[in-house]
Amino acid sequence: MPNLPIRRMILYKHGVGYFERRGAVGGTELRLSFPRAAMDDVLKSLIAIDLGAGQVHGVDFETPEDRAAQIARGSIHLSDNRSLLDLLRDLRGRRVRLHLGDERTAAQPGFGLGSPRRPGPETPPPAEPAPARTQAEGLVIGVDLEDTEQLRFPIVSIYQPDTRQVRAFALRDIRRVEVLDDRSAEDLAYFLRAAQSEEDRRAATLRLSEGEHDLLVGYIAPAPAWRVSYRILFEDEGRITDDERPADGDEQPVSLVVRHPSILLQGWGLFDNQLDEDLADVALTLVAGMPVSFRYRLYEPHTPERPLVADEERTVAAPVEFAGMAAPAPLAMAAPQAMKRARPAMLASEAPTAERFSMDMLEASTAAASSGEERGALFQYHVAHPVSVARGQSAMVPIVGQRLKAGKELLYNGQKLPKHPVASLRLRNDTGLTLERGPVTVLEAGDYAGEAVLPFTRAGGELIVPYAVELGISITEEASVERHTSGLRVRDDYLVVQEWDIRITRYRIHSTLATAAVVTIEQALIANYEITETPAPAEQAQGQARWAVACAPNAETSFTVRQRSETSRWEQLRSLSAKQLREYLQGRYLDDATYRELAGVLETYGQIDGQRRRIEEIERERKAAYKQQQQIQGSLAPLGREGDEGALRTRYVGTLGSIEDRLAALADEEQRLNEGIAQLEREAQARLAALSAQA
Repeated sequence: MPNLPIRRMILYKHGVGYFERRGAVGGTELRLSFPRAAMDDVLKSLIAIDLGAGQVHGVDFETPEDRAAQIARGSIHLSDNRSLLDLLRDLRGRRVRLHLGDERTAAQPGFGLGSPRRPGPETPPPAEPAPARTQAEGLVIGVDLEDTEQLRFPIVSIYQPDTRQVRAFALRDIRRVEVLDDRSAEDLAYFLRAAQSEEDRRAATLRLSEGEHDLLVGYIAPAPAWRVSYRILFEDEGRITDDERPADGDEQPVSLVVRHPSILLQGWGLFDNQLDEDLADVALTLVAGMPVSFRYRLYEPHTPERPLVADEERTVAAPVEFAGMAAPAPLAMAAPQAMKRARPAMLASEAPTAERFSMDMLEASTAAASSGEERGALFQYHVAHPVSVARGQSAMVPIVGQRLKAGKELLYNGQKLPKHPVASLRLRNDTGLTLERGPVTVLEAGDYAGEAVLPFTRAGGELIVPYAVELGISITEEASVERHTSGLRVRDDYLVVQEWDIRITRYRIHSTLATAAVVTIEQALIANYEITETPAPAEQAQGQARWAVACAPNAETSFTVRQRSETSRWEQLRSLSAKQLREYLQGRYLDDATYRELAGVLETYGQIDGQRRRIEEIERERKAAYKQQQQIQGSLAPLGREGDEGALRTRYVGTLGSIEDRLAALADEEQRLNEGIAQLEREAQARLAALSAQA
């Protein structure tokens, strides 16, 4: 659309762009062409403004039918290699005027479409010779073709109603076909319009008022997401001077940040021109953030799609990322005293070579030509100079370039990268710009040092750039769990045992470096657990805590992190033994008074248990007596009452009387035992209630 070129372009990170066209046009309509895939977004967002005195009356756009569907609706269907024959075939029954050649060649074989051939027995009979400079008008009957070589000798026949004659003409003699039927002419024009339409593009036509117009047309359309890549160049901050070195034996706390070099942060925005036109002097804006955007079917009917299930992808390990903590401490602090005896192991060589470039050189050679602007949840980079990018080309523009203060440290998180710490730069985003997520290449004194990914960071936020693995330090982790009783209390007839669940992580840091180093241990905090018996972390936020651990050269250093949470378990007092109770007393979880009360309760429970055992013995004696009674009663039945049988019968009857007396005595004893048990239970419950009230 060169008559209305793009003058402004805003690119976003989620696959759309805003394009603004402006120019002077005349007439009552303007045709705009868009990719078919962009029509939904164009119809959703198109704005058209006449900045002059004219008006925009409306917008017409092509139907969503594809080319084949449009052609199928017409009566004319022409192929790519025999279009004239197809036209004459589709004009059957329609009136045409054939304009014939100047020479009488119709009866001469060997002249026509295709290569000549010799006359022979298979040569078709000649058609009617065409008179010089003549024409014939009539209704098309059709086209007669040979089966074997159909393009060599086609014959066109027409019917002339006035003379009631059918005339045949060789196609080679026809110089012009005039379509006299209005409907056929319209169908032919429709076919040609449909055939010339681009399959992958659709047109929208602006209906304008009469006169000249100063038009502004804006719309969103799919566009490749712009990208950003960064470079960080840092230089050696110098040797430690003698006056900075601590006296021997001087022990100072180790700070989290080890060194504070000056860095140069440079960012480049990358974008692509995948439009069907060149971009010339376009005002470019790159937007960081995540505006809400979606596709909505407006251009064609919607057919619901089934979910797409993708195969699992396996990729290489992603770069390590560390989140910045809230409110970072100022970075312009002095180097820690404990580390001034030797330079950190991750610093580069001090002697620069002639091939290395400096921050001054890089900063002077490429100036960031953009300005930033907050727009609510978004941030815009306005490129200062208009850009020109040819069709199908891509470009890079500098959008960030500023010196910042940074701290160097070794960060370790075993869940992100096991065994070794990562050399990192820590800095605050004092650029005044929002930094979009993107890869960063780290250069140390002009040499490649590593790579990382900068996260999306608002102005003033903290950045941690882990760019290289320090193989000179290896770290192993040992995890263990301990449980310690923290207290006891009585609840009804239960003893509530309170315990500390302690999760221990022991780090063994083995350094093979020739200089001292500080390793920052980062560990996730367990929910509802507190840090105990561990130095206070240097930083703590977002469920993470960090400790700075000083490591001597060529030595192993241990550091332990303990986290604890209080839990409780309930035990029935009846299940406790006197030995367990004495252990609780010795562990000072019980005072003497509570111990005596509980000991009395346990003694009462012992009495109750003894009496219940006696009741169980009574029940066994009762069952034995019942069994003896049944046996004696079975022996009494056949005995007579005289003589020896009478004497034996009398003895059995006496035994039965003794058994009945014993059963009665057992019943009395059982009743007394149950009453005693009830009394002992009441005494125990009273003591436990008193202890529960004291807890």
